[in-house]
Amino acid sequence: MDSIKDKTNATLHFDESGFTGNNLLHKQQKIFCYASVECPHQEAQDFVEHIIQKYRIQNGEIKRGKLLKGVKGKRAVDEIIQHFKGRFKISVSDKKYALAGKFFEYIFEPAIQSVNSIFYNINFHRFISNILHVELSVRGAMAEEIFEDFEKLMRTGDFEGLKALFSASKNEGISPVLEQIFDFAIHNKEAVVEELDGYVGSGAGKWVLDLTNTALFSLLAEWGQEYDQLTAYCDQSKPLSEDQEIFNVMINREDKKYSHVAGIDSPITFNLKEPLKLVDSKIVHGVQLADAIAGAFAYACDNENQDEYAKKWRRMIEEHVIFGSVFQDYDHLDLTKLEVQRNAVLLQELTERSKNGHSLTDDIGEYIQFITMALRENPLELQT
Repeated sequence: MDSIKDKTNATLHFDESGFTGNNLLHKQQKIFCYASVECPHQEAQDFVEHIIQKYRIQNGEIKRGKLLKGVKGKRAVDEIIQHFKGRFKISVSDKKYALAGKFFEYIFEPAIQSVNSIFYNINFHRFISNILHVELSVRGAMAEEIFEDFEKLMRTGDFEGLKALFSASKNEGISPVLEQIFDFAIHNKEAVVEELDGYVGSGAGKWVLDLTNTALFSLLAEWGQEYDQLTAYCDQSKPLSEDQEIFNVMINREDKKYSHVAGIDSPITFNLKEPLKLVDSKIVHGVQLADAIAGAFAYACDNENQDEYAKKWRRMIEEHVIFGSVFQDYDHLDLTKLEVQRNAVLLQELTERSKNGHSLTDDIGEYIQFITMALRENPLELQT
């Protein structure tokens, strides 16, 4: 009987690595990782005490920051990972790409929200996000200025004093595609203002760019596919302490619902036994385990780390990192694909409609069907 795992209730522990709040352009903290471990309290306490004693860890607490600095500490973290293999799940985000996704959500979507499912189902959001990530990663000054303005806007809700995002002047070095995105933002500023009015800059809204809530929700939804009911213990977190409404509506919720985007079904409900518990990791030992695992995979996802443990943990990513983690995928920019050519033409069409004051949504479904058929007959000629 002991070998049959009880899938009725799960005790889950959560912690993060790489938290920088709304600052997703942080130079040193490039990766955000949120880890979850399924483990009863007594087992967690016993194993933490075992690790502390075996590796002579000082201060009586497992802390990723100290352990990942040396070989002995990495051995300790690896023992945690191997012991709980199959019992932890992780959400990992490249922060620059996450910021690019937020840009689409708050700059593009307000103007197309009445028919946004059309754009999501053809991966237009991924096309824009990946373009922005390339611009942010390799282009330099102009892209940096636009994204810094965007971060400032999201933090404060104040449109005054923005240097680049809604400015009429343009840098001569701006790329053609970034210029189109830039023009779209300028000509749809009113829709953005209306969307953000009274939301960002205060209360839960001041954490609008933070990744904590999204990562936690996605992890709980994944665990909800395996267990009937969940109890969640999370390390103290300012974003979570500000607003738990999205989690409270999941208390004693037994229905299973899914989102359907671009042909992929993703769970969007789960059953919490009680409200989230924000706890002290010194008291709730399972959070220390989640802290070590989060740190390990943030370390592994930074390609600058090439030691044996980084490589070993990197090989475990596919098994333990959940769908919905936020990383760039430049396949969405491969112009040999019809989908990508269509999205490039669609961006140009939306920009032209914006400049001319025309509706972005009228007959857009029919327009997309038209360009799809046209590109099948005559694909764009690419210069090689």
